[in-house]
Amino acid sequence: MGEPGVAVVTGAASGFGRAIVDDLAGRGSDVALLDIDGPRAEAAAAEVREAHGRATLGRRVDVSSTVDVEAAAADVGGRWGRCDLLWVNVGVQHFGAVETIGEDVWRWVLDVNVVGAARTVTAFLPLLRSGAGARIAVTASANALAPAARLGAYQASKYAVVGLAETLRIELEADGIGVSVVYPSGMLTRHLESSAAARPTELGPGDVAEEDLTAMMASRPMTEVDLTTAEDAAARSVGLVLDGADHVITHGDLAEPVARAHAAVDEALARLATN
Repeated sequence: MGEPGVAVVTGAASGFGRAIVDDLAGRGSDVALLDIDGPRAEAAAAEVREAHGRATLGRRVDVSSTVDVEAAAADVGGRWGRCDLLWVNVGVQHFGAVETIGEDVWRWVLDVNVVGAARTVTAFLPLLRSGAGARIAVTASANALAPAARLGAYQASKYAVVGLAETLRIELEADGIGVSVVYPSGMLTRHLESSAAARPTELGPGDVAEEDLTAMMASRPMTEVDLTTAEDAAARSVGLVLDGADHVITHGDLAEPVARAHAAVDEALARLATN
């Protein structure tokens, strides 16, 4: 699709989202930065405008609120009249064994990460359809390719996000709207901090226990290539998204676990063929 004229990025005030915005603005895009942290989104928009000379819009959006998301789409429509790239980049986190996760935590994680993604796409689809060759990018996670222990709610949500993106790709093909799924691994960002800030107070602090980190690392050992900066991950993904890649893996030591998972599916298919 080349460089998009107007891009909208959620979770854009810091971390991977902010790095995506800087990359897109550097390529000549005007960008709307949406984030639950409104002041940070507005400040980031001003910084991007100053650094890259592109038109920007920064505003608070809670993707768990249909009113918020629809109001943001109306603002973008009123300013630019279209959206060429919508990058759905939101993911709140919770650590803990599945048996310890309460229903209210499940509802929060799934509502933000999955339903929030669907809300955002639904709100912006009229603007995506108003141009030619628009694209949606959805930030999933390398954990949807190589899961680990103690991340059940987060990983379940990211598997669901992949399913949502795959469905959108089928349903929007006739509209000429492509869909990319992006799988980042660990990044040096404010992700845990911003996730904690977005966590409803009635759910408690959501502190990360040392035993959960230990169990996670034991189930999926990390190497140096599993961790990078948000800027490096964005540099490895934005161009591929704009080129129309269906799937983008930004970094990570994933070849062996992905191959193992595929081998298990191939084995199941072989058993089916002999029955």
